[in-house]
Amino acid sequence: MKKTCLSSYLSLVLAAGAFSQSAQAIEQHKFEADWDSIATKQIPEWLIDAKFGVYTHWGIFSVPAHGGPDYLRQMYSPENKKGVNAYHTKKYGSLEDFGYTDFIPQFTAPKFNASEWVGLMNEAGAKFGGISLVHHDGFLLWDSKYSRWNAKNMGPKKDIYGEISAEVAKYPDMKLVATFHHGRTFNYAYGELPGKGKDASKINKNWELSDPELGDFFWKTGRDSPEKFNSDWYGKITEVVDNYKPDFIWFDGLTTSMKGGHPTEQTVKDAISYFYNESTARGQDVVVANKLAANFNFPEHVGLKSYENGRDMPEHQKGYWLADRAIGYPWSWVNNKKYRDGPNYQVDSIIDFTSRGGIMFLSLTPKGDGSIADAEIAIMKGIGRWMKVNGESIYGTRRFSVFGEGPTKVTRNVKIKGKMKVKWDHRKLGAEDIRFTQKDNMLYAIALGWPKNGKLTINTLDSNYAISSKGKIDNISLLGSDEKLTWTRDEKGLHVQFPKEQFGEFAYALKIDVAGDLIVTEPDAANL
Repeated sequence: MKKTCLSSYLSLVLAAGAFSQSAQAIEQHKFEADWDSIATKQIPEWLIDAKFGVYTHWGIFSVPAHGGPDYLRQMYSPENKKGVNAYHTKKYGSLEDFGYTDFIPQFTAPKFNASEWVGLMNEAGAKFGGISLVHHDGFLLWDSKYSRWNAKNMGPKKDIYGEISAEVAKYPDMKLVATFHHGRTFNYAYGELPGKGKDASKINKNWELSDPELGDFFWKTGRDSPEKFNSDWYGKITEVVDNYKPDFIWFDGLTTSMKGGHPTEQTVKDAISYFYNESTARGQDVVVANKLAANFNFPEHVGLKSYENGRDMPEHQKGYWLADRAIGYPWSWVNNKKYRDGPNYQVDSIIDFTSRGGIMFLSLTPKGDGSIADAEIAIMKGIGRWMKVNGESIYGTRRFSVFGEGPTKVTRNVKIKGKMKVKWDHRKLGAEDIRFTQKDNMLYAIALGWPKNGKLTINTLDSNYAISSKGKIDNISLLGSDEKLTWTRDEKGLHVQFPKEQFGEFAYALKIDVAGDLIVTEPDAANL
């Protein structure tokens, strides 16, 4: 009995000590609502380990399924090049008789299945997953007290994000994503009208855009309160943080919105600091992505740099970053959607981004009924097949001294709207293009195709290259194969003979075990 009491006492003391240390840690990590304080939050190791995440673009716009997620913005503009206005009036009638909100009763999503969505993300090898909770139109996919325009209250009559978050929680190695696009909601519906919607006389009085009773959906300067929008914006973010506890938040295009005060810059700082502080108190290591840093969202030193499909991103940069893209364009489901790029392209992209310090964030585009197109399922399963065999060369790895070698350029400079921009393209990568990753004193050399005649030469790793503290290679194996490989190393490179029979579909990862310690230097402009 005395032993039990003593044990209980010691447990209480230890628990109190642990609580005290935890409280001190929380206090030490208090984030103030200013950029410099927010910027002290480090990128979590779990995200750098994860390398690959998946989310979705899905909402009311998925019902008409034409043009993309900007359907609302384009349906009132006869001049729009995607022909949304003509499509809408032909299929649904005049804008006076059928407006955007009339799609909501059709957005019942009878085939939505959170288990299937998240299961597919997991099968593809995604280590973080979720959805776009709200796009520019402002319709929320969670149960919210801050807007009647939400999926629990109307349309599907379900807490979509609640169901997704519950499914993500079933996978111990998957983190939860929340992306928000509603910073652009204020004035969004009027953006392609003549004069960019500034001339109220150009808006038909019989359109729903003119109905003041719908001002909490079609927010407009001069009619609806930016102060109310601002406070609601903050409420929506903190509501999701409190109720669903996401690990990763991504915002789309807040720079212009902050200039207009909807939301204000201070409100954005308040929301991010709230997210960081509440998550820290729960013991969560979280992150906020900074899309097109300094140009689109926040100061460059804040959060994780994020680039849309590599847009405006230099080919070589230090540190870790994220690239987001759609599995097939446009960013949402459209009728007769075409998929130019299959799983090979997506796998090559993951490999190339990983070798350069990147993290891939891929968006699915579910149909209006909540189902996922067969083509997207096939692409995701193709990615998953490769990841199951070769994932150790991706997950948990870090950058090597050089990203890789090969003849194919993945970037080019193009002129867009009079300005030179960097454009990325992974479509032409092949067997001679090799990418490096490393972890646990192991080097991985990934060939983006089966080498000609089964022999791969890696020029970088020639006999003069200081690969390890002992300068030697102990063993080389090919992931997915039990066959013993032969290799030689001379002044022209490392020459590896692949198995006689080709297997697999896409890229091939060599696992290089070195004698002594692998030498890894910080990548710089000279060897990137």
